[in-house]
Amino acid sequence: MIVKYRGPQKLRSIVESCASKCIKKEVSKIEIRLLLNWRNIVGSEISKASEPEKVVFYQNSNSGILHLFVTNSSMALQIQHLSLLIIEKITVFFGYKAVYDIKIKQRPAYS
Repeated sequence: MIVKYRGPQKLRSIVESCASKCIKKEVSKIEIRLLLNWRNIVGSEISKASEPEKVVFYQNSNSGILHLFVTNSSMALQIQHLSLLIIEKITVFFGYKAVYDIKIKQRPAYS
């Protein structure tokens, strides 16, 4: 089989394609892209205190509910107030409304 050389590729696109093949099929491309780009989407302050867990989609729906882990209660309250802004930033990143709501779960920070 002959494969055409496409020139140099961005490392992020290579990692995304490998990760989507290696990780279970239960994880969607949206979740992988959220994990890899979380800091770029929400900023460093929010990304230090939170981590996307999963996006739950219902039947015949292109947008879902983002389940978000947060490390402390004060940041959980701040993220709750900023949830519409975070949803808007995710929408801008994906180019469509991939997330319509955020569910916040609190857990201890890992060292």
